[in-house]
Amino acid sequence: MFRSHALRAGAALALLAVAGLSQAAGFDCRRARTPVEKMICADAELSRLDSEMNDLYRQIRAETRGVDGESGREVDPIAAENARWLEGRNECRDPACIRSAYQQRIAQMRRDWAQALPAPAQAAPAKDKYDYRYDRHGDFKVFIADFRKAVAADDRAAVAKMTARPFADFSHGSSCLPGNDPCDAQQRKQSASARDAAEVVAKYDRILTASVRAALKANRVRAYSRKRDSGQDENGEVQAPGVIEQGEYLLENDDIYSQRVFKRVDGVYKLQRIPFYS
Repeated sequence: MFRSHALRAGAALALLAVAGLSQAAGFDCRRARTPVEKMICADAELSRLDSEMNDLYRQIRAETRGVDGESGREVDPIAAENARWLEGRNECRDPACIRSAYQQRIAQMRRDWAQALPAPAQAAPAKDKYDYRYDRHGDFKVFIADFRKAVAADDRAAVAKMTARPFADFSHGSSCLPGNDPCDAQQRKQSASARDAAEVVAKYDRILTASVRAALKANRVRAYSRKRDSGQDENGEVQAPGVIEQGEYLLENDDIYSQRVFKRVDGVYKLQRIPFYS
């Protein structure tokens, strides 16, 4: 009798332990099929790491997914990246490898997507007076409306926030940013390249010239065109490619040096560069 009770109690404790791990991991351990999934469910630390990574993934995805304003396609920049990571994780053969994979992935997500995650234990930032819809800038139509509004209002801080860092000026060849081909003093003086928001504000009138502002006011923005930008004509003949690639947008101007390129960066659109012309 005693032995029967002990066996039942042991079985109950084992079931509770499995149930606890199934809740701790970021997936249902009752559905674990692969060797890696079974190792995660059998290890409390791995289950905790999986749950932590899944919480981060959900937060980042909520901040960065959106709809492409041109094609109407759903944009989900972190999903493909995570799928590639899972392929690597699933090649692990022991818990130490899995643990290292999670620790590196969590650190990378926190580092690369820091701006996308809400700051913990901080008050919500004050709403700007122009009510820009930063959370919807994965949709180009929303972004460009806000960008034009910021430029029209001469809201330089908002424009800097909607500008990629670094912002690259290729109008004279090299961007003159650190790590690129060295520029001479005259090139650096003329360059509109900016490494951070403060430099964007400092070079604002060089980046947003009167000609650029006029083109924005006239809404002279076009999407990538295969005919104009693919490097091939309708007969498939190779020609010089255009200044933008698929998914990018060009602010057109009669003066080619006053053209600007908008590109999705980390899930949202930004003013990204002054294009290069050979």
